[in-house]
Amino acid sequence: MWDETMKREIMPDTITFRPSLLPIIIKFLFLTCLLSLLLYFWDTRGSWVYLALAVIPLLGVIAIGKPLIFLQHVVIGEDKSITIRYWFGKGYTEKILTALYEIVVNDDKIRSYRFDIQGKLFQVSPCVYERGDELEAILKLFLKEKVVNVKPALLG
Repeated sequence: MWDETMKREIMPDTITFRPSLLPIIIKFLFLTCLLSLLLYFWDTRGSWVYLALAVIPLLGVIAIGKPLIFLQHVVIGEDKSITIRYWFGKGYTEKILTALYEIVVNDDKIRSYRFDIQGKLFQVSPCVYERGDELEAILKLFLKEKVVNVKPALLG
């Protein structure tokens, strides 16, 4: 079970994990520039090939833009609760053991944790957060207390 010394070492207090934005912003800007360049070539040269190729960076801009718009923060409370909140709107809070229902695994490494909090589904990938190794260490402690579904990652 939850050892008090482990709690003091890993979770001394309520901890907020914020997304690491620099890599996301760099990828977003690269894909936006590539999209703009392909659309410019389509407009000036009139070839539909450029428009067809523009779909790829467009999908990337949409996928990467979501984390930039929502800025999902994860708050781990000392009462073993998890709160998922965005820079706007309310947060969703639940006990970690109650909310955790699935982990996504790739090459025998946990890539993300899935939570059902107040009827809403959330996915938390520690690698995209500042101090992500600390977040992963905290969430792994709860895997010892609960059996959850393991799902393989579709895309590496």
